[in-house]
Amino acid sequence: MNPARRQAAGTGSGAAPYRRHLSVLAAALLVAACAPAAVERDEGRSHVFGTLQTMPEKARLERSKGIRVAHLQIFWDRYETREGHFSSRYLDSVRGSLERLQRAGSLIEVSLGLHHAPGWLFDEYPEAAYVDQDGNRLTDAPNMVFSQTVREKAQRYVERVDREIGLDNFWAIRVGVSGTGEFGYPSGDGDNSYWAFDANAQSPDRAGRPPGTPANPSPGWKPGQRDYRGREFTEAQVSTWYDWYLLALSNAVNWQIEYYRSLRYSGFLKVLVAGSGYYPRDYKRAVQRHLDESAGNRLVALGVGFFRTLGEIRHRHNVQIVPTSLVDGTGKPRNNGCSPEDRHVNVLAPPHRVHDEWSSMRWVTRIARQHGFTLLSGESAGTRVSPYYPGVMSAAARQMDTCGLRGLMWAFDNNLYDGTPGSSLADYSAMISGYD
Repeated sequence: MNPARRQAAGTGSGAAPYRRHLSVLAAALLVAACAPAAVERDEGRSHVFGTLQTMPEKARLERSKGIRVAHLQIFWDRYETREGHFSSRYLDSVRGSLERLQRAGSLIEVSLGLHHAPGWLFDEYPEAAYVDQDGNRLTDAPNMVFSQTVREKAQRYVERVDREIGLDNFWAIRVGVSGTGEFGYPSGDGDNSYWAFDANAQSPDRAGRPPGTPANPSPGWKPGQRDYRGREFTEAQVSTWYDWYLLALSNAVNWQIEYYRSLRYSGFLKVLVAGSGYYPRDYKRAVQRHLDESAGNRLVALGVGFFRTLGEIRHRHNVQIVPTSLVDGTGKPRNNGCSPEDRHVNVLAPPHRVHDEWSSMRWVTRIARQHGFTLLSGESAGTRVSPYYPGVMSAAARQMDTCGLRGLMWAFDNNLYDGTPGSSLADYSAMISGYD
């Protein structure tokens, strides 16, 4: 589980100007005019509910209880076992699961597993690994941020999935970059690892770097250093370097969205946002300390400054922002929802009480709204983040309602059957019945 999901205390930053926002009204009109066919067949319901890691054998039962969305996980490493060689046995198993979910009448949300890259990618293409400032290589997720080679291999894999299975079978596709498939750099083992020191990230020319990924403004500079090429490295230069780090990450999300659209996929694209990320005060402290370890917030290194990065997503049409932090135990009172007064809070310079009192869900919702997103849905945080308890689904419903979310994915399907407190199939069905 991503540390950004485990830790709801985050930071933000004095954000750079955002110039690409649609108005809320314009975005709403666009969504209404262009909704995917699967949603048009949604029997007029304003909310949809599903589970993560759906067990296909439970789908028909769950569909009868009002759980309309099933999650299908496809693993790149299990399908393309060698470069250009795809496992027919694995394909058959995926097709079997898909057909079973379809027979149950489920809307299918897919994880295409780009973050589950096959081992041969790292063995044959060294640039596929992220590298931090200490020279550590990371293979928990492929380097979609700085390697054009990785993107080309990923696109070939997705094209194969589209040809053999068909992306149009999916109601929604999940979008992310980290090792958990969320919007952030992968975590690795270090507390202050910045994953921008591979050859492509450091090169002053574009070479193997993807189109649209900007050049490093200070090649060779490392977090913590107070000078650069014999001269003082100012806080303004630190800020510029970090802005580049965030923009490169955001470009990887934009690439995914634009690539799926190039394949004429017209369903929902769900950008997964874990926890609250970091807050402006954390960013300010980190820059003042030149991003060294004394800043004390690893979330800055992960790039999860959502109050800045969400505004860099170039698309709004059928793009859902999905906070994966419902009922994660944050906020005062715990798991608090949104308020109509939240719209008056400028997330680019919020009062400190917001950081201390708002839940992750409330914070990310306000960020998304301020950046012009009208389509939001939510996902519960899972028991590894905060234990479930009797009444937890009522708390999730309250957050969903007050924050204006379109629906909810419950983490995880097996928790409906394994005796987890407050998380039974009967609990979920009872909660859903209030929306019929």
